[in-house]
Amino acid sequence: MRLLEYQGRLLLKEAGIAVPRGAVAETPEEAYEIASEELDGEAVVKAQVPVGGRGKAGGIKIVDSPEEAREVSRSLLGSELKGEEISRLLLVEPVDIEQEFYVSVLLDRGAKGPIVIFSTEGGVDIEEVAAKTPEKIHKVRPDPIMGIQPYQIRELLYGAEIEDKVFKGFYEMVETLYRAYENYGATLVEINPAALTKEGELLALDSKVKIDDESRALDKVKGILPQGEERRDKTELERKAADAGLQYVELEGTIGVIGNGAGLVMATLDVLDQKGGKPANFLDVGGGADADLMAKAYEIVTEKEGIEALFINIFGGITRCDEIAKGIVKALEEKEGQVPLVVRLTGTNEKRGREILEENGIRAAESLDEGAEKIIEKSST
Repeated sequence: MRLLEYQGRLLLKEAGIAVPRGAVAETPEEAYEIASEELDGEAVVKAQVPVGGRGKAGGIKIVDSPEEAREVSRSLLGSELKGEEISRLLLVEPVDIEQEFYVSVLLDRGAKGPIVIFSTEGGVDIEEVAAKTPEKIHKVRPDPIMGIQPYQIRELLYGAEIEDKVFKGFYEMVETLYRAYENYGATLVEINPAALTKEGELLALDSKVKIDDESRALDKVKGILPQGEERRDKTELERKAADAGLQYVELEGTIGVIGNGAGLVMATLDVLDQKGGKPANFLDVGGGADADLMAKAYEIVTEKEGIEALFINIFGGITRCDEIAKGIVKALEEKEGQVPLVVRLTGTNEKRGREILEENGIRAAESLDEGAEKIIEKSST
């Protein structure tokens, strides 16, 4: 469950982290009222969509008057940003920034535990900082049971050479952020940037929060959000998949993935990653998927912008491989602009499934490793 920025702000504020004044608008007139009555005329107008890089894509504007807030809102609302329709805007007060920082707590699935990251280079993608100035990224790994310890927070901040005047403020921010990560059942809580203002105040200017869908704290999170907004965290494709009964999560790679069973799909993502591939999504068609559901899964995965290839990995138990093969053929007949495809089928009715694919010019891979290697090769050509 990925929260939009304004939703993440609500959780951070509830946890005790300071955020700038602001409110959400759904119409140009609401934006005018917020700017004039709550923000003293000036505002930063931010599109609320579940994608990164909003500023570079034109989704964040600075306005100097309520009238300008209304006009900018009129141009943004109803438009699309990276394929996502803008239906809400967050208006916040402009902040006089002295320095920007980055701080986050996230689940490191490889290490099976949390990692806390701090950097004095906030306001840009942390991947860019890691690539260009890795020495400016500082990390500690709290024990999942014991939680973050005081010496670890000190180690993090001393490593970043934080000045004495703001040391206590950042100590409290890191401690509070970690507590929010635990209390809300999050897999990510990120503040980028955390700003030190000219007045010496520390504020969370932007947030990214992801909550584990199976977390026992999910009801607590939904209780903080405005009623009926639990589906606003999903992308358009994630909502479309949910309506079709499919488990789908968008990722940032270029290789689409379809499998049956969460464990098999996760293993497929891991193998692709280990071999240098970049998965574009997680999609589980579940047990007993038929040809129609398989065709729907194909449609959703290949609809994502930037897909270069598709890997379908099926282990037939309840799911019949011949039904999967029929669904693939159906999808290929209906879909224009096909992407390179690799299929691995094994299990129930495997022989017939392979025959159906071969009759349509598709030879199934013999193993997960072979399939992963082939799809990576196809995606890079």
